[in-house]
Amino acid sequence: MACVAFDLDNTLGFFEVVNALAPMWSVEYISAPDQHVYNAPVNISYPLQNLLDRAKKIFADYLLDDANILSTVLRPDLDAMILPLLEAKKSRKVRTVIIYSNTGVTYSVQLAKYLIETIYKCPGFFSLTADHWHPLRENDMVNQRPHSQTYVEPYKTIETLQLLFKKALHTKKAIPLQNILFVDDRPEKHRLEEQEKDGLTYLMPKHFRPKITTRHKEYILFLAFKTLSDTGLLRNREYLESPFCKRNFIYDVVKKHPIQNFQELLSHVCTLMSRARSGEVYWTPNTGPIISGIRTFLNQVKP
Repeated sequence: MACVAFDLDNTLGFFEVVNALAPMWSVEYISAPDQHVYNAPVNISYPLQNLLDRAKKIFADYLLDDANILSTVLRPDLDAMILPLLEAKKSRKVRTVIIYSNTGVTYSVQLAKYLIETIYKCPGFFSLTADHWHPLRENDMVNQRPHSQTYVEPYKTIETLQLLFKKALHTKKAIPLQNILFVDDRPEKHRLEEQEKDGLTYLMPKHFRPKITTRHKEYILFLAFKTLSDTGLLRNREYLESPFCKRNFIYDVVKKHPIQNFQELLSHVCTLMSRARSGEVYWTPNTGPIISGIRTFLNQVKP
């Protein structure tokens, strides 16, 4: 049976804008290794964690209720990728589907999983998600230099992909290469292309980078602020005194931006959002190669 791995950014959607919201409510973000270098350990109470989780869900539901905004986050031709795999999962031709991404923003992976599984009414469709910080990605980090002041994108390797599939399936058996589909938009292929000659299917969908206006960004920020207000976080003393509102945020690998209160946090988020790189023209889908590529893969899968 088949195993499928999706990249995240520009493959399943465009998350650079919503990534900017992570500093406001993602414990994973402020706890990430690159963020705690200049900060004390993060200690969040269970009640506050529950409020933050509720806020992230409410914001995601706001996105689901607005087709115009949602189309700037998830690629409009997602049906071509998801529907055939849903049918294949029902017939047990596909065993597992995972997200294998180099993003350092765990929040965006969580958001993508929630949005897609809600839209297609398929809870648990993604059995595992692995971002930059996943503990099984040691084989991908061989090109990383400790204390480097330059970001180097990790590799994506068959060794790591096999480990991720094994974990998702709770098995020790390697997956036959002809039963693996890897989907990633990046024009310069990852090291996984070395396994194509041995049967792995490497599908490259059209790079998704929609045109996002300042008005789009302002509305997304409004929805986020409304979410914080609706959940009471803007009046929550623990949140306002927490590491979300009092810390050094790290960016561009070695630069730090001190935050002392919520107003400064909001200003920092606005700055991050303004830096999100939009597409220059209206994005048009190209579903033909996706449909034919997935169909060909499913037809070659061995039992």
